[in-house]
Amino acid sequence: MTPFSKDRVIAGLKLEDKLYWGRFVGGMIMGFLTAYLKLYEPSILTGILIVVLAYILSSIALRAILPEEKRRKLGRNLYLSGAGTYAATWLITMIMIYNLAS
Repeated sequence: MTPFSKDRVIAGLKLEDKLYWGRFVGGMIMGFLTAYLKLYEPSILTGILIVVLAYILSSIALRAILPEEKRRKLGRNLYLSGAGTYAATWLITMIMIYNLAS
């Protein structure tokens, strides 16, 4: 295994870092879906509501999947880590896809 192989890099990340990068990727996916499916019509509030709902559902799913020990270790960070990145990545991706598609 090379020093920079995918498995080694992912295994070397802390749980909070994995959560952060997962939210980053989730924001990109939701931004793409919002623009591609035009979830901003008739109002952007529809898109925002769906994105917030997806974030909440991902937090609930993570809470159900993670063992008790890791949940206790993360504490509030399970819900807050990467939230700003998720929102910013969603917005930037949505704007880029919208402009590229127009």
